[in-house]
Amino acid sequence: VPQTSYKKKIVVDFSSPNIAKEMHVGHLRSTIIGDTLSNLLSFAGHDVLRLNHVGDWGTQFGMLVEHLRDEFPQALNKETSKNVDLGDLVTLYKAAKKRFDVDDDFKMRSREGVVKLQAGD
Repeated sequence: VPQTSYKKKIVVDFSSPNIAKEMHVGHLRSTIIGDTLSNLLSFAGHDVLRLNHVGDWGTQFGMLVEHLRDEFPQALNKETSKNVDLGDLVTLYKAAKKRFDVDDDFKMRSREGVVKLQAGD
């Protein structure tokens, strides 16, 4: 790979898994591709910024928090959360998603919950 005569600042954003769901081997693909491209661009002389974006406080978290608030409120309390075994967050997420798809009140509370999370509440 020849060195570039026009050095550029290049941002490579890769991975972006939905952190509200379970990670799996498929998430490695974009990470490996992104890292390989970054290495190639760096080798060619560019200034590369690697970003591994893991998502945001999207609706998934609002759904999960609201579901916990309704079904397992002790999980959201500092004093009692240590005694709660959330075990399988995937199962909880799937239950929250089912509610979100059919319950307009739950959907609205989930979306409002995201705003609260982003505000630090």
